Amino acid sequence: MAIKPWCLVKPNLVGTYPWQCYKLFMFRCKKNPDKIVAMASLLILGGVIPLCVALIAQYNFGLHPCHYCLLQRYPYGVVILCGILSLLVTRAGLAWRVFVALGICGWLATGTLGLVHTAIEAGILTENSGCVAGAATNDSVDALRNAILNAPIVACNEVAARFLGLSMATWNAIGAALLIMLACWQYRFDVKRYDTQLRNA
Repeated sequence: MAIKPWCLVKPNLVGTYPWQCYKLFMFRCKKNPDKIVAMASLLILGGVIPLCVALIAQYNFGLHPCHYCLLQRYPYGVVILCGILSLLVTRAGLAWRVFVALGICGWLATGTLGLVHTAIEAGILTENSGCVAGAATNDSVDALRNAILNAPIVACNEVAARFLGLSMATWNAIGAALLIMLACWQYRFDVKRYDTQLRNA
């Protein structure tokens, strides 16, 4: 008996056939066989999960973001958008390849910002945009008050939290690098499979 497409599976059957539903969601949709769902899922989940982690850390654990932390979030929105748009175009076509490339560039951008942020935290790079906390150079009361009022809520050169000895910016760069490698592998797999199907058609 053929398994229905993931979009037509009843909710009570999802728990009965989890592996079948996973394969249908990740690799094919009988309703529209010209779509690749695996890459779209990778792009969407690779953008949603890091954003959810960042928002949970901010609102549940009080780890408020600095300027560079916020900058690292924006590319994930581009990645999610590219994942959604890749579902609307022909599999392995030019538009699909462009959306995948833009999604990978989004991960590359957030990973690069993570490396820059890590360098600022380590003191390797200096930041002159007012994101770094520092002491007032003037001893007057007015200068001290202005320094306090103009100081950023969270300084970019201060590590808010560490996990396994690494800051969140470093983990963001590592995660982005892993996602890029996984996306490149999935891209090669999808294109190769599509070319094989064309030859066998």
